Amino acid sequence: MPEAPEVEEITSVWTCFVLRSGDKKLSHAEREEVPQLLADGARMWIDIEAPTEADTEWLADTFGFHDLSLIDVLNDDVRPKQESYDDVLFTVLGAVNLNPGEDALKTINLNIFLTADYVVSTHSKPLKTTRRVSQALKRRGAWLTLGTDHLYYRLLDGVVNRYLDILDEMEDHFDEIEHKVFKTDDRSVQESIFREKRRCAYLKRSIGPTRDAVRELVYGSFAQIKPETQTLLRDVLDHVMRISDGIESYRELAGGLMDSYMSQISNRMNEVMKLMSIIATVMLPLSFLTGIFGMNFDVIPGIHFEHGFWVLCIFMIGLIGMLLWYFRRSRIL
Repeated sequence: MPEAPEVEEITSVWTCFVLRSGDKKLSHAEREEVPQLLADGARMWIDIEAPTEADTEWLADTFGFHDLSLIDVLNDDVRPKQESYDDVLFTVLGAVNLNPGEDALKTINLNIFLTADYVVSTHSKPLKTTRRVSQALKRRGAWLTLGTDHLYYRLLDGVVNRYLDILDEMEDHFDEIEHKVFKTDDRSVQESIFREKRRCAYLKRSIGPTRDAVRELVYGSFAQIKPETQTLLRDVLDHVMRISDGIESYRELAGGLMDSYMSQISNRMNEVMKLMSIIATVMLPLSFLTGIFGMNFDVIPGIHFEHGFWVLCIFMIGLIGMLLWYFRRSRIL
């Protein structure tokens, strides 16, 4: 029997930043050190990329996270939300997927566990937000001295700001579509408009629950978030509202561009029909004249005239000129 193909084992990627009690300098720690660091009261940020069931079991044993939240960690279909389990604030946000070759609208859930002593974040794929926060944290370790809720704010702000990148990209797309609608005769315009409308629908579906979750964080009362951090979260809420308004504006713009595109098609069709009507009107008297002189009668006035054919051609050309002059004067042409 042929050997079964080997199944590639999925492994998670761990990052652990630690600010030990009494230290001002940030350091890294290994997974095995985490229980002792918790006992020592160190502040930590643990980020897990592509968590597995083994990772969730470790999180449950080490931090005592609720089973329901750990189920959400392994599911990217969970809607953005925030929930409290005892002294842990659990937040789910849909982060824009900016990995090369992947659709940005297929969001990646960033799951964040927040307490006064640590932040644990998980995500199924690489995220630009966590990478940037990690790089900034290496330069500004003082972020953790401001509290774990400040790092939590930085993660939320990073996730929301990536949506602004998508809005800027959509603005360029709509400018291009608008140019095609009014300046060119591109048959792909309709498909482009429908694609952008679909993008707006996906973004609205993601940013709506995010807006509700951030609003609750700003106006609610959570022991894990200090009042000064709630003030910073208002800026995040402002960005979310701006994104939500922008998405709605682009949806309306997409509808307006579709109406304009259909109007342009209708106008072009009307121009074609007008031209065909003018041609038919011009040809009608010519057909009448040629029909008369094409009848099978022996006696037709002028039929035996030596220059009759040329006289008739000159008359028909003059008739065409007169009809065109009349159409131009009547602003039909």
